[in-house]
Amino acid sequence: MKGTISMEFVVGIDSKEHDEFVKKHPLSNLLQSSKWAQVKDNWDHEIVGVKENGVLIASASVLIKRLPLSFSILYTPRGPVMDFNNTELVRCFFQGMKHFARSQHAIYLTMDPAVHCNDYTLEEANENRYDNCDKIIRMLQQIGASFKGYTKSIDDTIQPRYHANVYAAEDFRENLPKSARKALNIADKKMLQAETCEFDNIHSFAEVMHHTEARKNIALRGENYFKKLMQVYGEDAVIYLIRIPLKELYDDSIVKLKENEKALAECPENAKKKRFTLEEQHASYNREVSDLAKLVEQCGNSVIGAGALCVKFGKDAELLYAGMDDTYKRYMAPYLAFYKCMEWSFTHGCSSCNMGGVEGELKGGLTKFKANFHPVINEYIGEFDIVYHKLFYRIIMKLLSRRKKHST
Repeated sequence: MKGTISMEFVVGIDSKEHDEFVKKHPLSNLLQSSKWAQVKDNWDHEIVGVKENGVLIASASVLIKRLPLSFSILYTPRGPVMDFNNTELVRCFFQGMKHFARSQHAIYLTMDPAVHCNDYTLEEANENRYDNCDKIIRMLQQIGASFKGYTKSIDDTIQPRYHANVYAAEDFRENLPKSARKALNIADKKMLQAETCEFDNIHSFAEVMHHTEARKNIALRGENYFKKLMQVYGEDAVIYLIRIPLKELYDDSIVKLKENEKALAECPENAKKKRFTLEEQHASYNREVSDLAKLVEQCGNSVIGAGALCVKFGKDAELLYAGMDDTYKRYMAPYLAFYKCMEWSFTHGCSSCNMGGVEGELKGGLTKFKANFHPVINEYIGEFDIVYHKLFYRIIMKLLSRRKKHST
């Protein structure tokens, strides 16, 4: 009948249509970009959604992990993208999803939609949550989803529930906290150079990431994965490498040491305060010259001290990977790497640059470092499973639990 509103679940939505919809939606997220599925090429993928009178009103990029005996696991990272306050839409989507899951012989679906349940600065941290969160959780439970709770640990879920996000502002650097400005000024004083990493040089970024793996005793990604990210996202991705000019710093320290020695020779013996200051400086310059001489001998004229990889999608950017060589931490290279990614994001039209996950307790070195950029903590609603085959689901959960115990 003319004028009748009709919702229809659709499989095989065009990737461009999906991306345009997601980019404009309040729940937009990089992990729901169609290109993210290309990066995860060890999974199959499909785009499904709901159309109302031919107009897309819900969409989800679904990753499909193939298992033996034709079974599969479904995962829609930071999806589905839709208005979760629209009960009719939610029911339509998940009814259609149930049929799609059967066609894929799926054991279960995991989802972690980009619904915020709280946002605050670190100074205003609180346990309050938006009023609609509990309503959304109850509605999803009614359609068969199991909620994994308001977890705190990064390791409790596939994607961290808590993210540190920096938003664009005028005079961004000038309005950073004093600690970040001080670190960036040290980086400037030490003549650090921020370079965009060419594709042929991604191995240098991988080496920096390896230093981080060794320091934290964790396994991250390798060179091939970073190359894949850069190939897939093209101009929407950037890697910044922070080069420390060891030889220039050594030469500069030699000059300062000689100037100091001249000042000491000309300083009267009775000018005790001045001589004390000059002698302290002399000891410092001597240490610096000695340290830099060793580093130049070991590493050459310059070295990469830190790096960061950032990808943008729509109005948002994500700082996905960052690493540093702890040998050079006094040069503040990580601060410059993060700052350059933020600067790149904002000059390319993004309204935010997400620095990634932090622990829900908002403690530890990672949170402390990211706090220097005065982020807003975005607390996401969390993770849900919808089970389509209970027996196999229980078996998989037991296996995953055992694997997690062995890895800790």
